[in-house]
Amino acid sequence: MGLLGLYLAEGANELDRSVFTDNEMDSIVGEAATLDPSDPARQQFVARVNKGANRNASVVPTDDLRIRAAYSIRMHMLPEDIRQAIARGAVKVVNNAFYRIIEFTGKQQDLMMNADTKKSGITNVNGRKLEANNYFLLTSIILQSGKYDVNPFDADFGIPCREILNGEFSIKNGDKVLVHPSSARVFDTSTRNSVTQGEWVLDNPKFIAPMVEIIPELKLPVDVPAKTAVKLVLVGAGLCKA
Repeated sequence: MGLLGLYLAEGANELDRSVFTDNEMDSIVGEAATLDPSDPARQQFVARVNKGANRNASVVPTDDLRIRAAYSIRMHMLPEDIRQAIARGAVKVVNNAFYRIIEFTGKQQDLMMNADTKKSGITNVNGRKLEANNYFLLTSIILQSGKYDVNPFDADFGIPCREILNGEFSIKNGDKVLVHPSSARVFDTSTRNSVTQGEWVLDNPKFIAPMVEIIPELKLPVDVPAKTAVKLVLVGAGLCKA
């Protein structure tokens, strides 16, 4: 198919930026330059470049970028086979949210477990690992807590309780630290209007690699009250078959 063919094919994937690296784009331009001006492929290439130039003429503030746009501008960080699968339309970028509801006890606990299995209302992640080839861009983290009588998933979730807000939160993807130990006060949305309770929007979104353990952890100065449930939601964009 060639890089030029992939470049033309990716026009249907509705991404805001090309999935190709600078070196690959140089090769694509070289391929297009060898074609006769009347060749339909060259004409498509010129039309696509002109369309991109017109689209990028107005600057979009970073804060206004959609999740898909945030994903596409980081596409160069992905393995080549994944980028090419996106370019030819074999997979597409979709909004995702992965969650876990857990009974929290004591002062320190992982919020996802390697023994987890998917169960509606509890978690949609097996073994705290994303499925193969689903490179997930984490754009925000929601942390909520609530009291329950019988089942943790029946809790009335909201802004984390005082004991949690006084602690610290961290998250790793295998050995890679995604969020260094940080004050859990970032999840205190009590002074903000029209926001999701307990949501921390990341200024620097991070990729979570598939088939690698996700290890979110809370460390608190004191025990939480009895029958406290915690809900963790990882919000962002991932990949699925087109």
